Amino acid sequence: MLREVHAFLSSPSSNQMAMDALSLELPKPVAKLGARMGNCRDIARTIIEFFASNCSPRDMLCILCEALDTPVALNGSAYLVILLDGLASTLILIQRRHIEQVKVVLPAILRVMHANLSECDEEHGMSAVDLFSAALRIGNAIQEMCKTMVNHRKEELCSILGLYALQNIALVSSESKHQNIQSTCGSVVLQYSKLLMFCGFTYLGLLTGNDVTSATTKLSKEEDDNFLDCFSFAMDGASLVVVWTSMHDDMSKYAGAEFESALKEVQDNCIRKWEAINMFRYVLSSVNYSWAIKSHSLDLLLTLVDDKCSEETNDHVDFPCSTQIFAILKAIERVMIAAPDTLMRKKAFSALKRVISVVPSTQRFDILQALIENSMFPSLTAILLDLVKNEVLRESRRADQVNGSDRSQDSGESPPWASQVLELVELILRPPEGGPPCLRDHSEEVLSALNLLRLILIIDSRGSRSAKMLRDEKIRAVYSEWLLPLRSVVTGIQSELEKDGGDDENQMACLLNPVQLVLHRCIELVEEKMKGL
Repeated sequence: MLREVHAFLSSPSSNQMAMDALSLELPKPVAKLGARMGNCRDIARTIIEFFASNCSPRDMLCILCEALDTPVALNGSAYLVILLDGLASTLILIQRRHIEQVKVVLPAILRVMHANLSECDEEHGMSAVDLFSAALRIGNAIQEMCKTMVNHRKEELCSILGLYALQNIALVSSESKHQNIQSTCGSVVLQYSKLLMFCGFTYLGLLTGNDVTSATTKLSKEEDDNFLDCFSFAMDGASLVVVWTSMHDDMSKYAGAEFESALKEVQDNCIRKWEAINMFRYVLSSVNYSWAIKSHSLDLLLTLVDDKCSEETNDHVDFPCSTQIFAILKAIERVMIAAPDTLMRKKAFSALKRVISVVPSTQRFDILQALIENSMFPSLTAILLDLVKNEVLRESRRADQVNGSDRSQDSGESPPWASQVLELVELILRPPEGGPPCLRDHSEEVLSALNLLRLILIIDSRGSRSAKMLRDEKIRAVYSEWLLPLRSVVTGIQSELEKDGGDDENQMACLLNPVQLVLHRCIELVEEKMKGL
């Protein structure tokens, strides 16, 4: 049937009026039939390309975009591939108002591709590769358009093409969860990366996200607001390009020395480094990407963030706001909590510590406090409290170095972090909902809070009496409102365990013993301080 249609269209008896009329009706059924019958796909493409060549290109764009929105239950991705090939052939034939036509076509393309990814999952992802390869041909057609343009119009179209490539890189990366097509997805990403380089994007600009910001700024006119919505994953795509470059051999070879140079420039510049750190939150916080991609993201993050920058960062004025730092740390936390294997969880914890270590000391306690207050997992809260303890120890040693042996230089004021740390201890030992904490569910964080309190009490017992973190009223509150109620709970649980026995009780006893030891030591330290009141 399709061959007969093509024969009619190619015959001398076919006139322009007939072709124009048929072009309105035939693209949908031709693409559907070609998708259902694999041996007819080439002839289906030929018919649609014939319409594109012999009818108004602008009309064909509208017709094919409308066909894209038609739901197809069977072989939907193959149907879209045929139409996308037709759109690519049509775009090349556009003679004027290129940008306006592209702005009509791309939202329709990206919308249906995103919607059809679920169907591709059921087909083990291979149809997704075909779909993104067809979308790549759309990009190649726009690239040919760019070559014919000059000045700011070319810059604008290149920005659009770059954002389109990044959006597709993000979408195809979500399909790489299928191990059997991961390498093929990398090859598709490589082709999109070549479009990015043509558009003037650089690995440095992708690492920091600045190239994406620059491209969106060029398009951020009032009338383009809705258009920019179709590139909602562009920042994901920018981060994914550098991740794929580090994990895929062909992409690494293509990037060559330019990628290594970009990494070194980011490592050597703290502001660029923080811009790059901030970019990783898009991949690490998303559920769309595979654990393999997230693992390589952590490797790259650990490569970029080292100890060389910590002191230098403290002196910088132009530093990212706390919300940005909080966002990347929460993204790393998600990997710590949900990663399927121990090695990856350890890697995420290393990344968390490394990022926190380069946060300026003036913001570090604020960030840790925010993380603890927003933590929903007792084990994670315990880890974060241990990090706070390490920071307290570091700040205490730093203060000792400053004061040296001349204690007369003590100002008599508590360190700026003291009130925050005590608030965190109180949050655990005297929860806002009232009463002592539930040890059966929160023993880890209670133990960490007690260890932190013990450190504060030890530090507070040194130096001049005028420089105390725990004033008279506070020390009495710690004793009567934090420690004594907790001791009553520990004593009660211990009595129950002695009566009941059993495996569960033995496990609880193992959790309770370290809590009891540290609690008693804290009580001893407080009672010693109270003798001098």
